Amino acid sequence: MSDKIKLAFCVHSHQPVGNYPAVLEQGARDCYLPFLRILKEYPDIRMTLHYTGPLLEWFEENSPEFFDLLAGLVARSQVELMGGGFYEPIMPVIPENDAQEQIEYSKRYFEKKFGVTPRGMWCAERIWDPSLPKKIRAGSTVEYTLLDDSHFLSAGLCPEDVHGYYITEREGYALKVFPIDMQLRYLIPFREPHEIINHLRGLKARGVRVSTYGDDGEKFGMWPGTHKWVLEQGWLKRFFDALLEVSDEIEMIPLSEALDTYPPNGLIYLPTATYQEMMEWSLLAPQGRFYEELVKRAKAEHDWDRRRAFLRGGMWDNFLSKYPESNLMHKKMLNVSSLVHAHGEDPSAMRHLFMAQCNCAYWHGLFGGIYIGALRHAVYENLLKAEEIVDGKRMAGRSWIMEVFDYDVDGFDEVLVSGKTLNCFISPRENASVFGLEYKPRQYCLSNILMRHPEIYHKDVMNPESRKKNKPEGEPLSIHDIPHAASEEFKELLVYDSYPKNSFITHYLEAPASVEKILHENRIDPSGTAHLPFSLIARSDRSDGVDLTFLGARGALEIRKTYRYDASGSVLVSHTITPLGEGTWIVLEWNLFTLSGERPLVDAQAMENDRGVYRARTIEIVDEERGLHLCLESGVSWVVCIVPIECVSQSEEGFEKTFQGWSIYFMLQCNESVPDVVLKVKEACQS
Repeated sequence: MSDKIKLAFCVHSHQPVGNYPAVLEQGARDCYLPFLRILKEYPDIRMTLHYTGPLLEWFEENSPEFFDLLAGLVARSQVELMGGGFYEPIMPVIPENDAQEQIEYSKRYFEKKFGVTPRGMWCAERIWDPSLPKKIRAGSTVEYTLLDDSHFLSAGLCPEDVHGYYITEREGYALKVFPIDMQLRYLIPFREPHEIINHLRGLKARGVRVSTYGDDGEKFGMWPGTHKWVLEQGWLKRFFDALLEVSDEIEMIPLSEALDTYPPNGLIYLPTATYQEMMEWSLLAPQGRFYEELVKRAKAEHDWDRRRAFLRGGMWDNFLSKYPESNLMHKKMLNVSSLVHAHGEDPSAMRHLFMAQCNCAYWHGLFGGIYIGALRHAVYENLLKAEEIVDGKRMAGRSWIMEVFDYDVDGFDEVLVSGKTLNCFISPRENASVFGLEYKPRQYCLSNILMRHPEIYHKDVMNPESRKKNKPEGEPLSIHDIPHAASEEFKELLVYDSYPKNSFITHYLEAPASVEKILHENRIDPSGTAHLPFSLIARSDRSDGVDLTFLGARGALEIRKTYRYDASGSVLVSHTITPLGEGTWIVLEWNLFTLSGERPLVDAQAMENDRGVYRARTIEIVDEERGLHLCLESGVSWVVCIVPIECVSQSEEGFEKTFQGWSIYFMLQCNESVPDVVLKVKEACQS
């Protein structure tokens, strides 16, 4: 057996479903194609490559060169292709049958396009759960995966033992797992090749035979500064040249070759984990900042490699509680999955379901993720396409269906009214407000709003000096270490929502709301009833819809709120409130998503600014490109405040202001009764 150290090398490339075409075009031009072109020049450099389904499908439509290059590299056994969940789902949080189907979907794709059956699979975001061996191996040809070394350290291994590969199992379903060397992740491609060679030589001197690298392909041309460093200034070629110069000591190989050459290190059982940064990002802001400081202090000590095994943050699933919006998408996905499987598993519906399981919109860390409205829209768009297909059987002979159950698994029932045209989901506990408003003909979720949440990094918006770091001259910083500046405007935007940004929210006030506060902070504070729980007390079915009455009470205050749902595309809300005396103000609040960002129309007139106060009867939101027209309409004039929902998030480019939709407040002093307001949705071409 060779005394060389083998560098088992894997590059994973991914773009999410719904990402902007310009990002994909840039990735192909600046990163993905140049990497393959250079790799083709080095036939003795061999590795494993993984491309996710959304990226492969984009290349199919837009770049024949990609498939020519990749097929050539595969044909000459220079590249091993890795499979996985085709649309890059988080495996532990999707149904088992969907996980297995996604792996099979990927396998069929690679067999058809390249004539190979992948032996390995990429775990999205290296998120691991002890149940995965069975979920992955049952019925599949997958032999191995790779995870971060932090998983293995948390299982009790010493740092010097985290190399080669191990075997894990669940119920006898065995899976081989490689630990990724965290130091290599931070060295490649941010340090000169000789530093990487020296690191590998140090491992070899300790008797290590296989060291594993696995990380994002976007590091080789898309992350800030990397296109210039890796490609224009020649880092990638220098790296390959350096490896060839020491080929008697170090050899880069595909991961499957390590399986075929070396025995496993033994049996191991890995805890629920992901990479170090993800476990930090999943924490709520206060504890996340505390954890960040603990890690910073521990890194300053000499035994960081041992300490980091015990400095664990949260688990990925925490994002479902950190962001209620993520939880709603996830529970919608589970619901649609159940419907698709219950009604015949139509292949087109299954594909849309799988596309909606693409992970990026469900979480947030270094990249925009859930803050990117287009990604959330893509999730809902595909879920609604799948639901539409299923509706052919599900809605047979009916125009609407009503269900009452704990939809979001928070311990309280929700009321779901679903139609062929419009879905309207009501949360009695949250002011009997509407948290789900979905227009099926355009596959458009109008409730796709992200609230303003506190983030760990918001402290850096307030104090950007805290993240400044020194770096070696000429070498780019890792994307995790780049300091970002923040404008004064961003600091002013750090306002957090104290109640869910739903629609049809009823605020009962004994004094007029502060218009200035609404315009500058986009909230009613304090609201007498934003958190008032309601109960469903009456239901009246009609052939074309249903009337639902909810009651909320506190002390002498009693609010009856009735929804008149019309399956063809409208919802009317009416109120009976006691007491209604002189000085009582009612504010009805809607928070509505529009992907286009076009300003609403006020009594058919365009707004001149992004925010304003009007006297009006109708407010319209139009997305011309996607053919959507929404109208809020009342028989009387209200004072109407319209404000954009804006969050401060971070991405690889720095801090960003992100538009999430429009908040619309109807305000009126009511002495005797509250006027009705109706929301209507239709296709824009009908307007």
